Amino acid sequence: MAYGVVLRPDAATSRSLVELSHAVGDGHDPLMLLGEDAPPHVSVLHVECSEDQAAAIVAATAAHRGRTFPAKIIGLLYSVVPPGDYYVPTGGYYFGLEVIRSPVLDALHQQFLSLGHQPLGLVGEDYRPHITLGMTAAPPSRPPLTKVPTGVVHLTMTSGPVGPFGTFPHLLD
Repeated sequence: MAYGVVLRPDAATSRSLVELSHAVGDGHDPLMLLGEDAPPHVSVLHVECSEDQAAAIVAATAAHRGRTFPAKIIGLLYSVVPPGDYYVPTGGYYFGLEVIRSPVLDALHQQFLSLGHQPLGLVGEDYRPHITLGMTAAPPSRPPLTKVPTGVVHLTMTSGPVGPFGTFPHLLD
């Protein structure tokens, strides 16, 4: 199974990110847009593991419960995803918010990498923290720049099984 450790923004920030996701992706053959089954998040690490191993990951997140982690958003990225991608097998158009790879985020990533599970996606030197806003089959629109958040957001840690397109429909609370 695929399992992940993620950092989530507060409810108000999450609502604004869901609105931004739909402002960019609606009407462009959406494959995935943020919403109830696809909450906004910054991934710490996604891994391939058994259910028993997932329990150890949940235990490792417990040390971080109640903490907040700052993440600085620095821009909006659009990218073509070729067919055959692990998260988007059909290929499509990615759009998301880029986050600075801070020492705090990198340390979290390294801590969970050290648990030894088979990692998925960009890891180690290639780790690139971001908030995926959506994936579309047709080129997405550009939002008014006033809707793109910048600056620091505060995130809290949780985990859960990885769903379609790298979403987390069943995060632990």
